Amino acid sequence: MDAEQLLTIHSDVVVKKLLQLADKSYKSFLRASNTSYNAEVGTSRYWKAVGSMEQAQFEFDDYMKQLRFMDDLTQWSEKLHQDRYKFVEKYDIVMERYKGKLVE
Repeated sequence: MDAEQLLTIHSDVVVKKLLQLADKSYKSFLRASNTSYNAEVGTSRYWKAVGSMEQAQFEFDDYMKQLRFMDDLTQWSEKLHQDRYKFVEKYDIVMERYKGKLVE
C-alpha cells in the first residue's frame, strides 16, 4: 500500500480535520475583525487585531490549498453524497468558500 492509496481510503478523516481547522481560522478572523473595528486606529489593541486577522487569513488560505490538493488526489468533493462525508454540512461557510460561491 502506498501513500496515495492510504490517503484515498482515509480521505474523509483528513478532510474533516482540514475543515475543522479552516472553520477555526475563519472564526478567529471574525473575532479579530470585530476587535479591530471596535478599537481606535493606531492603538496596540488595533494592531494586534490586524496581525491576528492577517494570520488567520493566511492559515485559512493554506487550509483551502490543502483541501484542493486532497480533492485533486482523492476527488472527495464528488463523493459528498456518501454517508461518510455527512459531516461536511456542518462546515457550510467553509464549503461555500471552497466552492467559490462566497465572495468577500
